[in-house]
Parts: sequence; C-alpha cells; structure tokens
Amino acid sequence: MKLTNYIFFTILIVALSVMFGCGPKSVNSAREDLHSTSRQWIPFAGSELVAFEYDTNEWVFSGAGKEIYYENIRYMSDQSGFFQVQEDYYADMERQELTFDSPSTPYFIEYYLERNKGEVGTWDIIKISVGDGDYYKNEMKIVTYETESYDKGEIYSSFSLKKTLNGIVFDSVYYSQQERRPFGVYYTKRYGVIAFKVASTELWVIKQETINQKNNPD
Repeated sequence: MKLTNYIFFTILIVALSVMFGCGPKSVNSAREDLHSTSRQWIPFAGSELVAFEYDTNEWVFSGAGKEIYYENIRYMSDQSGFFQVQEDYYADMERQELTFDSPSTPYFIEYYLERNKGEVGTWDIIKISVGDGDYYKNEMKIVTYETESYDKGEIYSSFSLKKTLNGIVFDSVYYSQQERRPFGVYYTKRYGVIAFKVASTELWVIKQETINQKNNPD
C-alpha cells in the first residue's frame, strides 16, 4: 500500500511540474537572412554624402556607416501536448540600419531594414524616417519582400509612378504626408530619400549633383 501511494505521489508531482513548473519551452530555428532584393532598398554603402537644397540653401548629410546585425526574436508561440505546454519559437533575424546627419540642421534621415517571420511565411520591411527628435518625425514602412500576401502594417500615404520635385522627374516615388513637421517625406528605391518638407512652403530636394554621382559612381 505504501509503495502504491509513493508511486501515485511521484506521478502526481511529475504531472504538476509539467503543467505548472516547467514554463514555456524555447525552440531555436535557423537564422533568417534578408532577401537579396530587400538589401537594395537601402541604396548606400554607408558613408556617402547626400546634399539637399531649398532656394539657395544647402544641407549636406553624411552616412554614419551601415550596421548589419542579427537580433534574436520570438516569432511564434504554440501550445501542444496533453498538458498544453507552451513552446516559444525564436530565430536570429537580420537587421540593417543607416543614419544620415548634417551639421547644418538637427534633422536626420534613418533607414531600418528588418527580416520578419510568423506562423505564415516570412517577409522584410524597410522603415524610412526623417525627423527632428522622436515627436517631429515622419516615418513610412514598406514591405520589400514577402512569401505570403496579407496586411503587415505597411504605412505610406501614396505611390506615384512619376513625380516632379524642384524640376527633377523621379520614377516610382513613395511618399508620406502628415499634419506636423516634417510634413512630407519622399523616397525612391534608387536614391533613398529624395525630398522632405519641414514647413508649408519649405521643401528640401536632393541636388542634381548628388543624383549624377549616384548614377555615375567613380
């Protein structure tokens, strides 16, 4: 009788430990790299100079160097088995970051490219920001690659096949508009941020010389 009670008690302790004491189980998946086409959405090596002009004024932004790293992200949780043990799935996801600053203005330009994974498919998103601090910032998000098509929270106001800014014609322009500064941000995959509006009539546009250098690198 004592042996039977001991066996029952042991089984009960093990069962309760599995149900309440073990906690979520971590499962590591293979590393996830950005798709090769997504990397092209940050069209810079990292140390370039980009000049913008408004009227007769010029702001020159310099790249602070591109950062490439992996971040361990929980991308899915699942409960399975008789005791509904939670399994958290993690993977190292590639990220790329690049910031441009200028000594002439507190405004900055930021690019952030990330790999994502979920229960359904994988996808890449680029976040493009122009701002002066955390509040005065205009950000757009664009899905650059996906294996399954559904809403992933991309944010941009409009897309235009052609747009003329300061007399320069740009192709395939994404742009975001808002009620506080910067009121507008314009971006193309070829040149990156091509313009941003810091006041109702103050639109800073990438200089033709910068475009020429981009099209004809040394």
